[in-house]
Amino acid sequence: MNIGFVGLGLMGRPMANRILGAGHTLYINNRTKEKSASLEAKGAIWCDSPAEVARKTEIAVSMLSTPDVLEDRALGKNGLLEGAKPGFIHVDCSTVSPALTKRLHEHYRSKRCYFLHSPVLGSVPNATDGSLLLFVGGEEYAYSKVQNILGLFGSKIWRFERVDQATNTKLLCNFFIASMISGLAQGLVFAERNSIDPKVFLDILSHSALNAQTYQTKGTSMIEGNFAPRFFLEHMLKDIKLVLDSAKASHTMMPTAEIAEELYTKALDSGFAKEDYSAVIKILRLPS
Repeated sequence: MNIGFVGLGLMGRPMANRILGAGHTLYINNRTKEKSASLEAKGAIWCDSPAEVARKTEIAVSMLSTPDVLEDRALGKNGLLEGAKPGFIHVDCSTVSPALTKRLHEHYRSKRCYFLHSPVLGSVPNATDGSLLLFVGGEEYAYSKVQNILGLFGSKIWRFERVDQATNTKLLCNFFIASMISGLAQGLVFAERNSIDPKVFLDILSHSALNAQTYQTKGTSMIEGNFAPRFFLEHMLKDIKLVLDSAKASHTMMPTAEIAEELYTKALDSGFAKEDYSAVIKILRLPS
C-alpha cells in the first residue's frame, strides 16, 4: 500500500520505520527535514507538505507534539485534508484534546474522508519493537481498512465507537503516569533525606503488591540521574493540562492532577522542558 506518515519525532520515526519494514511504500513529511534522513535512506519518499502526502496515499498516519500542530497539519494551508481524495483515511496517534479530535472528525466527514484517533501507550522501545498499546476511535469501516497497519505498531488494540472516547482514554493513562512519577519522586527524595537507601526502597516495592514496572525503570534512572528523554517533560505537562481541561468539561474533580500540574510547571520553568518527564524529581530535591 501507499502509506503516509507525518511527524518524525521520538515516537514517529520508529513507527514509520515499522511501516517501511513491512514492505509498504512510505511517503513522509516533517516540519524539520533533517529528521527524515534515516527513513529516506531506507526508501521512504519525502513530500514537501502534508497535502502532498495525502495526494499520494490512501492512508496517512500522524504522530505530532501538540493539538495546535495536529490542527495545522490536518486542516491548515497545505494540510492533509487539502490534498485528500474522497475515502482518504487519516489516523492520528498524538495525545491531544477530545474537542480537537471531534472537530477533525467532522471536518473529514464533510469532505467524504475519515479521521480515526488512535493514541498510543508506551515509549520509544515499544514503538521500535511494535509493542505499543493502541486506543482507536472512529468508524468501523475506516478501522477495517487500517487494522493491519495499526497491528505493526501495537500488541493490543482497544476499539471505541467515538474518537473522543479514544482521546480521553489516553489522557486518563497519562494522568496515571504523571501521578505515579510525582508520587515516586516524592518517595525517593523522602528516602534520601531520611537515610534510607532509595535502591533498597525500590527493592522493597519490587517484592510487594505496591510494585509497578514504571517504578522500577523510572526509579532506577531517577536515582542514577539519567534523564535522557523517552518522553519530554514539556509534553507531560501539556497532557496534564489536557486532562484538566477535559475533567472540567465533564465536571470531574481531579485534585491529584492539579498537584502534578504545579510540580511539572515548576520543572518546566526551571529549564527541564527537554529532559525526560521523570526530571520532575529535580524540583523536589531543591532546598525547601
